[in-house]
Amino acid sequence: MNQLTSSLGSTDGEYFTPNSTSLGRPARTYLIDMALIQIQGPDSERFLQGQLTCDVSALKNGMWQLGACCTAKGRMVANFVIARQNDDFWLRLPSTQANALQTHLSKYAVFFKTKLIERQDWVVLAELGQESTRQAAHTVIADADGLCLQWPDNRTEFWCNIDQADAWLNGHPLCSSKDWHLADIDAGLVWVNDYSREEWVPQHIDWQQHQGVSFSKGCYTGQEIVARLQYLGKSKRALYRFSLPTNIEIKAMTPISNSDGKAIGELASLCHNIANSEGLAVINSLEQQLDAVIGENPVTLHRVFYTESSDS
Repeated sequence: MNQLTSSLGSTDGEYFTPNSTSLGRPARTYLIDMALIQIQGPDSERFLQGQLTCDVSALKNGMWQLGACCTAKGRMVANFVIARQNDDFWLRLPSTQANALQTHLSKYAVFFKTKLIERQDWVVLAELGQESTRQAAHTVIADADGLCLQWPDNRTEFWCNIDQADAWLNGHPLCSSKDWHLADIDAGLVWVNDYSREEWVPQHIDWQQHQGVSFSKGCYTGQEIVARLQYLGKSKRALYRFSLPTNIEIKAMTPISNSDGKAIGELASLCHNIANSEGLAVINSLEQQLDAVIGENPVTLHRVFYTESSDS
């Protein structure tokens, strides 16, 4: 438990009022399950360009995008937000993935003048429900206190030293980190975690739909598999959305079956709300709607909102 958790308590405790964004005002929270890795050194851009699915060389100073890191077989070790600030790069990803990704990348980093640092002295804070967009989406605003990232759906992340966290949170309505998780589900965003590491290629979680994959940047580890699926085949796995009663507990990666009892996929992400539980699943089908069973619970699966008729 770090200093901020000790002082504020759990993000779902009394200090935070769940769903305070319903007040119609921006509300802030601490994304306790997220961590930051900083990449420094003169070779950092060249190093990352050969390892990540996104076009790092095209990432301008003061901008961010989504990306992933794959094995040679195209399976994602991790996916993340990547931001550029001058010559440094920052990766934001689930805390359970930080050490695994750093270990994986370190095998290749030894050939470059670059350094990977897990910034355990920094935290990831967030704001939801802004009344208006204060800056262009996918931009990074840096100041003496930290880095501020604007999402397209009027969400903001603030990455800062833990000593700055209280000042950023104090004086604002507070909400649960679950509200941010639910917003990710609304946006169709799945984060690879320790239980799903090396389970999916990027297309299985529609990462190409979020511009987390570049198909024009050239070679990177796993590129051959990812590109072949995009151009020579068609991914038969994609994201589906579903809802369950809130009192049902289901573990991540729980198998999902169709009405005939045949396994068709697995649970990818689940978040409990006051009214129900919202989730995303990776399914071996491209139907727009599908009846299925998760655990012992019948559900109707729906393709996520951004689905196009020409699925890839």
